Amino acid sequence: MPLWPAAFAAALVLWLGVAGPAAAAELFRYVNDDGVVVISSNLPPRYASRGYTVIDSRGRVVRQVERQLTADELRARQEEEAEREARQRTAEQRRAQDEELLRLYGGPNEVARARDRRIESIRTNIASLNATKSRLENQKRDLEAQAAELERAGRSVPEHILTSLTRVNTQIADREVEIANREEEIERTRESFDRDRERVARLLGVPVEPD
Repeated sequence: MPLWPAAFAAALVLWLGVAGPAAAAELFRYVNDDGVVVISSNLPPRYASRGYTVIDSRGRVVRQVERQLTADELRARQEEEAEREARQRTAEQRRAQDEELLRLYGGPNEVARARDRRIESIRTNIASLNATKSRLENQKRDLEAQAAELERAGRSVPEHILTSLTRVNTQIADREVEIANREEEIERTRESFDRDRERVARLLGVPVEPD
């Protein structure tokens, strides 16, 4: 049975009376295998992992040492700390993004105008890519016409024409991929700016006007 406070104080006084001035300045207080509170100048290693209290000669607590965590408890604490740090990083990133949005835009309408300018720039790039593709398709038709004319005349198609056709087909395919990517970029840009517009409106407490 653990000692009652009065019994504990009496035990401490008795220990000090026996030990005298030679007693250590700090004592260990722990619970032994029988559940009894023990005060000693030495701490048996098998009790250290269970947690203990360091007290001075007057019974005042100097420091408290918590029990050693189990492997599962330690892992759970590490996971909790990692989650807390991740939430903190996310909150800091969100705060920095909000500050940047308010620095860039005075209101949701400014975000919409920036979105439209960006989309128009992408569409201009698409138009340029389409023009390039059209020129390449014209080159392809000319090369195919040359090849067909030679074949009708019973002549073999020169290697340079075949090589040019291969190159032009590759360039056309590349332009088609670029055009498709720019079309997807328009959708991503619209979604991104619309999220920013809603966020700015929420931060400023104003409504989002329809486009």
